Amino acid sequence: MSANVQFLNVDLKTLSDEELKRIPVMAAYATNVVIKRQDLSKDDYARILRTWGKNPKRDLWFEDEDNHEVMYVTNKMLKNTDRQGLFARGELEWHCNGAVAMDPEDCVTLYCKQISKDPCNTTFSNGVAAYHDLPQDVKDKIENTYCILSSDDRNFHKLKMDHIIKTKLQPRLLDDRRVYVFGNDAVHPDEHKNLLRTQSRGRGENTQVYQDVMARKEQFNDPKGLWSCVYKPLVQRHRLTGVKGLYLPLLNVVGFHDVPKDEWKDLYEYLKNHYMNYTYSHEWEDGDVVLFDNTQGLHKRDEIPLDENGNPQERELWRGAFWYEGIK
Repeated sequence: MSANVQFLNVDLKTLSDEELKRIPVMAAYATNVVIKRQDLSKDDYARILRTWGKNPKRDLWFEDEDNHEVMYVTNKMLKNTDRQGLFARGELEWHCNGAVAMDPEDCVTLYCKQISKDPCNTTFSNGVAAYHDLPQDVKDKIENTYCILSSDDRNFHKLKMDHIIKTKLQPRLLDDRRVYVFGNDAVHPDEHKNLLRTQSRGRGENTQVYQDVMARKEQFNDPKGLWSCVYKPLVQRHRLTGVKGLYLPLLNVVGFHDVPKDEWKDLYEYLKNHYMNYTYSHEWEDGDVVLFDNTQGLHKRDEIPLDENGNPQERELWRGAFWYEGIK
């Protein structure tokens, strides 16, 4: 079993806007879309990203200064800064865009500008295929379940944001792995603080997403609580396709709101092991563009390989992240 992957043989620069808009729709249905042999400038990529959806400006160090749609995932030093790009070092364990954010962007893209000398693969999961193949009794059990999500980072519990749900019960993650490790060989604490402040991003207060989030807060929030959680549906009905899929950010899961606490770990392990049957590992080549839906999928990155002197090999990807807006 593996993830459903759509391979396209097109030249993105030659497509019309209407033709371009069909591609994120494919990502919404297939979860992963791979387009090889592209030759894009930053202006090209930014234009394509604007066509694909709504791209917020984040004012973070890894955004291109001229095209905010383009973000740098690289261990190279960025122009006019003393910093490397986003996630410049180490391995990245299973994660998705903004697991504990208010309304994270629906789709993420990566364009490979420079591969490392030795392979550094990215692996993608497919929650639609995983949900489809679940036994019916499991589907019935989790149909209306909210995943309780949190972080073991103290700074997260200090955040004061509209969507944060307070609880008196200290959240304990069901997995002892971490997406990344703080320190000079992984994510620097200052970078992590900058990323934390983006957790309130969203399409706006007049959207259905915002109203749903605030309704969950009204239902579950304990104003006297000291600990922070976010509640998100375990079974997501895709806002663009209407298709159901699992949303299981593995390393942020504390529990499940309508399941007895003594069953949380067993249910988590069952769903995790099932979910990991639906994956696709991508070995990057220069010019690759990969789109991946983040409402029903996860991804992870191998550790960046070292050169003969023990230093990380140079690697550069250009990231985009957008909401499916205006592409139906």
